[in-house]
Amino acid sequence: MTISSPSDAGRQARGDELVQLAAFRIGGEEYAIDIMRIKEIIHPLKITKVPKAPKFIEGVVELRGAILPVVDLRKRFELPNTDITRASKYIIVSMEKRILGLVVDAVSEVLRVPRKDVKAPPEFGFAGGATASFFSGVCHLGERIIMILDLDEILTRQEKIDLGAMKDNS
Repeated sequence: MTISSPSDAGRQARGDELVQLAAFRIGGEEYAIDIMRIKEIIHPLKITKVPKAPKFIEGVVELRGAILPVVDLRKRFELPNTDITRASKYIIVSMEKRILGLVVDAVSEVLRVPRKDVKAPPEFGFAGGATASFFSGVCHLGERIIMILDLDEILTRQEKIDLGAMKDNS
């Protein structure tokens, strides 16, 4: 007979807990973000370019009186550039007390995944390890492997400081 302590029961409950993820596409791959970090998902807006901004910063948009920087994840992941289509979306997210938009090719669905099925991302061993740090986890759903984006790691500390210099007018 095994006796489980209350702390064991708590750990078991956390393992059975569902994580809600918003799945989206960039190129031919599927990624996801914790749904709790998303403010809203919108159709692309008119972008104002910002001189001397990093290549992956598309510029800024005005959303309900606030000026938001827009990060093109395709460029951030160094994927070939494509035009905005009807399926393209901006995922408006919060990152360290800042709101910004992420350009994605399409948003597909909300996934509910048991926390125990979210594994650590693989260690790629790339020079600098920058790409590997973009992800907080990975999950396998049927034939799909979905990388979970770590929003706090898609920008370097200096890039976050530089974005902070783009004051919003809210």
